[in-house]
Amino acid sequence: MATVAECPPDDGLLLALMAAMTAELIVVYDLPPDAQPAPLDRGSRYLLARDGERAIGCCAVEPVAPGLYELKRMFVAPGVRGTGVSSALVAESERLARRQGGVRMRLETGVRQPAAMRLYERAGFRRVPNFPPHEADPESVCYEKRLA
Repeated sequence: MATVAECPPDDGLLLALMAAMTAELIVVYDLPPDAQPAPLDRGSRYLLARDGERAIGCCAVEPVAPGLYELKRMFVAPGVRGTGVSSALVAESERLARRQGGVRMRLETGVRQPAAMRLYERAGFRRVPNFPPHEADPESVCYEKRLA
């Protein structure tokens, strides 16, 4: 059974999962081998999913504007995909955003990640026009959800 809890941005297990996420995206989207994601806002909070001592998933919740948060850096280790870890991370990210005053959460994923698109749609996210900096990217798909 996975547990999801907040962790510091320099947690070694978190950094290892984010490196694995970047490596996977480089292959999926045929990016340059040294591609790196843009840095997140200093106010971002990080969640780590664990199975015992083993880190199996992560995500970040980044403040965008008053009441608006963005789900970023969502990644689940390949060996545990389909077991509910991603749903647990999404649910906890929403709780974290609400505790900080969030009323909306948005995210961006890519057209080459249909499983991610299905996850977000099952979680109640609805497609919205691509927001900056993704508005001209045909590979991007953006979603948003009102947080009750």
